[in-house]
Amino acid sequence: MPSCCPAKPTPETSVTHEDVSEYYGTTLTQSEDLKTNACTTAAAPPPYIRELLRTIHPDVIAKYYGCGLTIPDLLEGATVLDLGCGSGRDVYLAAQLVGPKGSVIGVDMTVEQLKVARDTQSWHAEKFGYANTEFLLGDIEKLEELNIAPNSVDVIISNCVINLCLNKEAVLAGCYRILKPGGELYFSDVYSTARVPKSLARDKVLWGECISGALYWNDFHNLSKKSGFLDPRLVEDSLITIQNKAMETKDQCVFTNVKVLQRCVLFD
Repeated sequence: MPSCCPAKPTPETSVTHEDVSEYYGTTLTQSEDLKTNACTTAAAPPPYIRELLRTIHPDVIAKYYGCGLTIPDLLEGATVLDLGCGSGRDVYLAAQLVGPKGSVIGVDMTVEQLKVARDTQSWHAEKFGYANTEFLLGDIEKLEELNIAPNSVDVIISNCVINLCLNKEAVLAGCYRILKPGGELYFSDVYSTARVPKSLARDKVLWGECISGALYWNDFHNLSKKSGFLDPRLVEDSLITIQNKAMETKDQCVFTNVKVLQRCVLFD
């Protein structure tokens, strides 16, 4: 392990939920406001996904801050939960794939983001020919406080959000509780190949940019198993290039060891 990285699992941070909500509610108003490319999707989605994206409201697309594709291929009739749904892009994408017999629930703690998602619900229902979405204001670290029954969800998706959470173990444990037997947590997120230094974990901007809250991959793997997901699988990954010299000079240690895991699957 590089000498610049601490020995204990991190990140330990002074960042709060309010800091994260403020970053995505007021600091960022559109995708172009991001200061790095960590919360962006580099690879082009497959053609069928591009077709579905064309039916999503421009206001929703403008506030998309994901880092990959989190949608499994076969979802017809499924119940899907999107953790940290933001303005709802992936909810409305999944809504088209599950069809009128399925349903999609989006959860987010940022009021401004959820307002965009809810304000376009009727627009999307008319576009799709059916209404099958629901948006809940809540903390994904406290899924037990939401009206989601245990063993009720087929697939949980999440796009570059778990790294923003302060208690990642609580997120994984909550997911395991509400998934049906055989269900999947299918997500894209940012992880590092070395533990993030405490000095960077306290940086609110780097945390908001999905960088300094990144877990060391081995710590994530162990947390997954501890939460009940005994078979974590990495589908694909790629290195992040920060593309912001001012950010990169804060500490070269983390920026040479950060990866975006474009697709990872946890099986219940």
